[in-house]
Amino acid sequence: MAIGKIARPIKGELPETTQEFIANAENYIPDPIDPFDANLLKKLTLEELAVRYKEIDYQSQLFKGQILLEARDRFQSNIEFGQWLSVNFTELNSSNTGKLINLARFFQGDRTLQGIPVSAGYLISAPKNKEIAEDVYREIKDKNLKLEEIKAVINSYKQETTAFSEEDNNETKDKKTRLSMDVTAFASHLLESTFFGKSDAFIKSVLTEALVQLSNRHEN
Repeated sequence: MAIGKIARPIKGELPETTQEFIANAENYIPDPIDPFDANLLKKLTLEELAVRYKEIDYQSQLFKGQILLEARDRFQSNIEFGQWLSVNFTELNSSNTGKLINLARFFQGDRTLQGIPVSAGYLISAPKNKEIAEDVYREIKDKNLKLEEIKAVINSYKQETTAFSEEDNNETKDKKTRLSMDVTAFASHLLESTFFGKSDAFIKSVLTEALVQLSNRHEN
C-alpha cells in the first residue's frame, strides 16, 4: 500500500506571491543565542571545543589590545596613560600592556590573527621584529603553523636581515678604507711636490685658508 502525502494543518495565511514570501523570510529574526551558554558546548566535539577555545582566546587578546590602544590615543603622554592603567588595571604591567597594544596595532584591517597562535602573534608584532613582521605574516598566513614553526620563519628572516646588514657594513668599511688611503696618498704628494721646500708655517697657513674657503663655499 503506497503511502501518500500527509496533510498537515497550516496556521495563518499563506503568502500569495514569491516576493511576499521572500519579504517575510527577510523580516524573520531568530531568537538570540547566548555564545556563553555552557549547554551549547555539550553539542560540540572535542575538536570543535579546542577550536572554540582558541578562537575566544585570540579574540579576547585582540579586543583587550584594541581597548588599550584606543585609551592610549586619548592621553598626551605615556606617564598619564600609565597612571590611568595603575588605577583601573592593577593586574597589568607595562610589558603586558605593550604586548597587547602591539598585537592590536599590527593585526587589524586585512591582517588577521586567524590560524596564528596568540604567542606567535606577540612575537610578530613586537617592535624588535618591525622590519620583518610584514614578510613573516605573508609567509605564515593561512598555513596554520605551530609556534615553533613560526619561530623558525622569524629566525630565517632575521638571519637574512643580519646578513644584508653585515654586507652593508663591510661595503661602508671598504669605502672608508679606500678614502683613507686616497687621502694619505694625496697628502704625501702635496708635501713631496707642491709644498716641497716650503716651511711648516706656510703649509699650515695654506691648509687653514683652504678649510676656510671650503666652508664658505658650502655656505654659499
